Amino acid sequence: MAWLILIAAGFCEVAFVTAMKLSDGFRVKIYTLWSIVAGGLSFYMLSVALTQISVGTGYAVWTGIGAAGSVLVGMLFFKESKEPVKLFFLACIIAGAAGLKIFGG
Repeated sequence: MAWLILIAAGFCEVAFVTAMKLSDGFRVKIYTLWSIVAGGLSFYMLSVALTQISVGTGYAVWTGIGAAGSVLVGMLFFKESKEPVKLFFLACIIAGAAGLKIFGG
């Protein structure tokens, strides 16, 4: 169950960053609120997951989901570049997070 909570926390992290982007420097109130709620949920769920998952592995997987998810959101919705080198390093982030899940406990 802790791993599902950690994954949900990672998705909340992506929502947090996306809302921050859409908030236009916290000038758009609805996205500012979305950012605060998603960020708070993300941190809360991370703290719950870390009661059963080692801190290094949990934090790395959480940040990996947040980073990779944010890059994907940027590519899909904000017209950010999809250069092959960027995709390669995105795959490295995903492989690293998956490796820590598989081998790091």
